[in-house]
Amino acid sequence: MLLTDGFGGFGGISVFNRNFLRALDQSAYVERIYALPRVFVGDAGERIPEAVIYQRKAAVGKIAFLKSLIILALSRRRVDVVICGHLNLFCAAILLAKIKRARLALIIHGLESWTRPSYIPANWLLRAADSIISVSNFSAQRFSSWSKIPVQRIFILHNCVDLDVFLPGPPDLDLARRYRVASEDKVILTVGRLDTTERLKGIDQVIDIIPRLIERYPSLKYLIVGDGSDRPRLERKAETLGLSDRVIFAGQIPDGEKVAHYNLADAYVMPSVGEGFGIVLVEAAACGLSIVGSRADGSREALQDGLLGRLVDPKNQDEIMEALIGVLADKRAHKRLNNINLFSFENFKSRVHRWCEDQVA
Repeated sequence: MLLTDGFGGFGGISVFNRNFLRALDQSAYVERIYALPRVFVGDAGERIPEAVIYQRKAAVGKIAFLKSLIILALSRRRVDVVICGHLNLFCAAILLAKIKRARLALIIHGLESWTRPSYIPANWLLRAADSIISVSNFSAQRFSSWSKIPVQRIFILHNCVDLDVFLPGPPDLDLARRYRVASEDKVILTVGRLDTTERLKGIDQVIDIIPRLIERYPSLKYLIVGDGSDRPRLERKAETLGLSDRVIFAGQIPDGEKVAHYNLADAYVMPSVGEGFGIVLVEAAACGLSIVGSRADGSREALQDGLLGRLVDPKNQDEIMEALIGVLADKRAHKRLNNINLFSFENFKSRVHRWCEDQVA
């Protein structure tokens, strides 16, 4: 498996890759998985599954990645399936699959698969893939529109969360003191990368309506978890609007603190336009938060067409405002809905094992 990142990484794709490797590890069809990550931040105390050879040395630069790829390609190790974990790695995956005479599987996530990338010279390259996995029907349809690969050929594999870890719970008082959140404050939360090139989470739209929300909820706070190149601009925007004490930038947090941050909030909001699926929405739902999400991207599937949260037009600030007022008034806060079980690891694992059966059929 060629992947961007996984163990020790951050973000939805990293979570998907870790869960995928864990599920493969528990498949009766899998003897060994050689995983080559492009990026390795640190192990974060995570246990690497027994069947997975996680080649950290591949993650120290492009040359190191290519070297690891060539060593594997020229080795006598039998490879039955090459899994390309991201479209950016597809050309390398094709080469490895050809050399090893192996089946080739491609996993597609979000934006990278919605339009034809410039580095893929022709659509026929994608026909080299024997199997395609998509994290959502939305991404599958967008991918199909330019690749001309029928949606029926694409295996849908939604991401999952550990429902024994992401649980509703009381606010962490130490965390509340860190962010100067009082017990009477209403807290809305967004988790995501703050990247200048991907202003897609809807954070600008939420900041824009904070002054109006404060009229309804005078002690409102907006907690933004995540970091990136766009953070300074967002901080200046909040300051210009006189919201420096209302909009809290938490920065990047350890995975171990994620659940506590969800449980500090009263509602989760992400009126995005670029989510392939939106694992953070499922994490928030597992912690029992009331949610406002987008109907314009893969978030719709993460929220089960509105069963796990309210869907809004991300370009309509009045609609976002009305939905937030509604969820903040919801007395159900921090009570998990049974529908969340669809995104359990057990269901995810069953789907992966079914896919493995298809590969050897």
